Amino acid sequence: MDIFLSLFEWIGANEAVLSGIAATIVIFGVLFTLVRGARTMMGRKPAANEAPATGPGAPEASHPPLVRDRPSIAVLPFANLSEDPQYEFLADGLTEEIILGLSRIKQFFVIARNSSFTYKGRPTDSQQVSRELGVRYVLEGSVRKHGDRVRVSAQLVDATNRRTAWAERFDRPLNEIVHVDDEVTEAIVAALQPALRRAEADLARRAQPEDLTAWALVNQAWGAVQSDLGSREAAESAVTACEEALRLDPDYALAHAVLAHAQSLLAREGVIGRELPEESIRRALQLSDDDPLIHHCHAAMRGNLGRTTEAVRAWERSLELDPNSAAARAGLGIARIYMGQPDLALESIDQALRLSPRDPLTYHWLANRALACSLLERWEDALEAAENSTQRTGSQVGYVVLAAALAEAGRDKEAQTAYADLCSRAPGLDIASLATLLGSLAPGGVRSQPLIRAIYRAAGAEAPPGS
Repeated sequence: MDIFLSLFEWIGANEAVLSGIAATIVIFGVLFTLVRGARTMMGRKPAANEAPATGPGAPEASHPPLVRDRPSIAVLPFANLSEDPQYEFLADGLTEEIILGLSRIKQFFVIARNSSFTYKGRPTDSQQVSRELGVRYVLEGSVRKHGDRVRVSAQLVDATNRRTAWAERFDRPLNEIVHVDDEVTEAIVAALQPALRRAEADLARRAQPEDLTAWALVNQAWGAVQSDLGSREAAESAVTACEEALRLDPDYALAHAVLAHAQSLLAREGVIGRELPEESIRRALQLSDDDPLIHHCHAAMRGNLGRTTEAVRAWERSLELDPNSAAARAGLGIARIYMGQPDLALESIDQALRLSPRDPLTYHWLANRALACSLLERWEDALEAAENSTQRTGSQVGYVVLAAALAEAGRDKEAQTAYADLCSRAPGLDIASLATLLGSLAPGGVRSQPLIRAIYRAAGAEAPPGS
C-alpha cells in the first residue's frame, strides 16, 4: 500500500513531464496508423464491385486489363467542327445515344458515358484510351455544318494497332437538323455491329489455337454461317467451332444459339435430325432470354426448318430487344415473303439495306429482295437485285431469280447460263421440285405462277399446264 502512495505522489510531482510524453506517444501512434493504412491501400486489390480508377491522369498501375471475352469499345465525345456552338449539343447528344444503343447489345462491352466524356476537349491517342480504359476499339467522330447540310463522320479504330476497322460519313439536309440525331445514331449503331464482328473474326483467324476464347470460337462460327447460308461446309465448320466453345464454357448461351442456327442449316438438308437444333436453342433461351442475338438465331433456325409463323414471332422479339439490328429487320422481311407478303417484305429488307449497306449478309438480302420483286412482277427491279446479289456471293435464291428475270426479259441464252450456274451449286436439282417450292411462296401460289413459268423457260423446259 505504501508503494502505491509513493507512486501517486511521484506522478503528481512530475505531471507536466508525463503529459508531454503521452502526447508524443499519441502523435507517433497516429502517424504509425496512417502510414500502415496507406501501405495497405497501395498494396491491396480493388474489391469485386469497385471499378478501378481510369481516365486521363490515372496512375499506370490502376489501368484495367484489356477485355478479351467480347468486343470492347469506348465511344469518345464527337467533336463539333462547326463554328456555331449549337452543334456542340448535337455532337454530345449523338455520342450519348450511340453509347446507349451499343450498350443494349449484350455481346459488347461498352464504356459508360461518364468515363468516355472525361476525354472531351482533350487531344487523345487511341492507344492511350485503349490502355486507360481496357478496351480494344475506340469510336471517334465529328459533326460539321457543310453548306446547307450537316455532315457526321465516324470511324472505328482497333486501338491495339491503330487500324481503322470501319469508317462512314453521313450527310443530311440542314433543315432536317432536328431529325439528324436519331437517324444517324440508328445508322451508326446498325453499321457498327457487323463491323465489330468482322474485326473480331479477323482477330480470331490470326490467333493461335491455344489463345482462342469461347467468344472467339463462337465468332468464328457466326462468320462461317453468315458467309454463305447455303454452304454445308460452312455450317459444319460452325458446328465444330461452337462445340469447342461449349467445351470451354458449357453455359455459354450464345454458343448454344449459334450452334442451333448452324445445325438447322444441316437439318434442312437432311444431314442431321431436326431435334438437335431444337435442343440447342432451348438451352440458349433457358440461359438468356433477353439477348437479341439469341432470338435472331432462334428466328433463323425456325425459318430454316420451315416454321415461318414462329420465325416471324422470334424476329419481332429480336427487334424489340435491339431495334437497330439490320439483320433482324431483313430476317423479318424474308420471313414475310414466305407468309405471302412480298410488299411488306420489301419494306423491311430495304430498311435493312439502308441501315447496314456493307453488311456481310447483303448478298442474301438482295437475293430475297429480288425474289419479292419477282413475286410482285417488278422484273427490272428483280433483275437488278439478283445481279447485285450473285456478283457478291452466289446464293441459290439469287440464281433462281436471275435466271427467271433474264428469261422474262427475253435474254434466253443468259437465262440458260444462269440456270446452269444454279444447277452447279445445287447438284441434283429437279425443276419440278423447284417449281413446287416456288409455288409455296404465296397462298394458293397465284403470285408465284409468273416466276414458275419464267424459271421453266430458263431451264429450257415446258411449264406444266396451269402454271
